[in-house]
Amino acid sequence: MELIGGDVILFACILIGSIGLTMLALPILETNLSDSLAFFTLGGIGFFIGMIVIFVIRHPSAYARSFIKFVPYFIFLFHFPASLVLLWISSIRHDGVPEFALDYTFVYWMFLLVFVVTIKSMDHVHQRQFEKVQD
Repeated sequence: MELIGGDVILFACILIGSIGLTMLALPILETNLSDSLAFFTLGGIGFFIGMIVIFVIRHPSAYARSFIKFVPYFIFLFHFPASLVLLWISSIRHDGVPEFALDYTFVYWMFLLVFVVTIKSMDHVHQRQFEKVQD
């Protein structure tokens, strides 16, 4: 499997976007709000890089399309359980689940949902473009 340079850039940016989601979960472990805001900002920047790349790409290759189809499953199989583990660790550290961690986890899951819905909708758009070219 040989990757074209544009595909490598696409893969890297989408991974930065999904890793940005992981960085958004790190403040659950923090006790200081200023550290939490720093992690949240870093995760938000990574997330938006991934979203911009998804919207900018016009004609993905077959490799890129297969990767885009895999990303939602990767998010649900990795990020979603990881956020539950982070919530559990937070509850152990604070002798119960702090309200901030619950609110933050809800926001994190909303980011996950937006990322997955965006990737799925862009995949459908690219599929229709590919079918038009084939006709």
